[in-house]
Amino acid sequence: MISLPRRHFLKNAGIAIGLPLLDSMLPSKSFGDAPTSPLRRMVCIGVPFGFDPTAFVPVATGSDYVLPSHLTHLEDYRNDFTVISGLSHPNTGGGGHKAEAVMLTGAPYPDYSYNLKNTISVDQAFAARFRGETRYESFVLTTQGQSLSVTSNGVAIPAMDRPSAVFKKLFLAATPAEMEAELHRIDEGRSMLDLVGDRAKNLNRQLGTADRQRVEEYFESVRDVERQLKMTREWVNRPKPQAVGGEPKDISDNQLQKAKFQLMIDMIHLALVTDSTRAVSLMTFGMHHDLSHHGKEPKKLAACRQVEVELIQAFGGLLAKLKNSKEGGSTLLDSTMVLMTSNLRDGNTHWTYNLPAILAGGGFKHGRHLAFNQPYLQEVKQELNAAPDSKFNPEKKIPLMGQDQQPLCNLYTSMLRNGGVEVERFGSATGPLEGLV
Repeated sequence: MISLPRRHFLKNAGIAIGLPLLDSMLPSKSFGDAPTSPLRRMVCIGVPFGFDPTAFVPVATGSDYVLPSHLTHLEDYRNDFTVISGLSHPNTGGGGHKAEAVMLTGAPYPDYSYNLKNTISVDQAFAARFRGETRYESFVLTTQGQSLSVTSNGVAIPAMDRPSAVFKKLFLAATPAEMEAELHRIDEGRSMLDLVGDRAKNLNRQLGTADRQRVEEYFESVRDVERQLKMTREWVNRPKPQAVGGEPKDISDNQLQKAKFQLMIDMIHLALVTDSTRAVSLMTFGMHHDLSHHGKEPKKLAACRQVEVELIQAFGGLLAKLKNSKEGGSTLLDSTMVLMTSNLRDGNTHWTYNLPAILAGGGFKHGRHLAFNQPYLQEVKQELNAAPDSKFNPEKKIPLMGQDQQPLCNLYTSMLRNGGVEVERFGSATGPLEGLV
């Protein structure tokens, strides 16, 4: 058996296909079978400044907890969601807005330098499971210009910020010129293996049994991409679904973030109910940055809480739309995992641990509060009972990542598994999230 350099390519006619890591290069590792699962969808909503813990985090655990003030706006759906506290991304520094970049990835980002090597986001890992089955692999949306979604190469995916553009992708037919351009783009990516076929056969003769199997598996994955391209080509020629309602009117005033968010919620519902995609990410508004640094000044704190309430209410609006949409013998909410989380505990502290998370739908057993940092709940309880004029003490210490917390990626691992993606661990996860059924 030959020894190959790590960077080995099959080349022909200007086409180069890099080989996977082989036994001939490094020790082998095991590979799982192709994933299979029932139909699932995933919606990930990011909140840049977190939530006031005293208004969001229940101080009791399990199913017999009192809804904190923010979550009273979701009371009708109490049994459809789980509140999760004490989650963090390890190795993401002590605080900072730049952690938005790894909200859905959990990639190490300890010093917030410009040298971030990001990794795939959970929505994109999920989207790959259904590649070719829907017209669009995923929708990446925002109301403020940022994107939550990241490719497998660590590149941020540009987000759509206009509901009218989303509506057009869903329902409006392309012009003949647009269709021809799309078909040409797809055709240019076909038949790479045909061009390197002879060289591939020659290489296989030089490899051991295990490596030949690996190369064949790799080539099969390339063939799978070609099949996906063919499926994409077919989607170009298929008519889009009939429009539901009229085209939304975009809102240009960034101060009207609640209204912009609600329009995007409408578009998410339409995308899912028409099965145009099964993976959606949405970055919500961050126009209340100044209010989030309230220092517990009563007026600013009250104004910040009102913005957070508007976020919660819009989230509840999405749950209502999904629950009222019937699908077979169940509802769209039953098949859709809807997550809302943040890169910060809250804007006032900038802490990137004890992150807020609420997961709804998707076939999980809900109606509970899962807590992974009991000292944190004690801190929340103390803040609830503090005098109204007490000020935030920046020297107060709350335990960082440790035995009392779990990686947020544990939740992502559970969501991926629930969606039929066979993954042992996602990102910084140590396994699936304990207690999530």
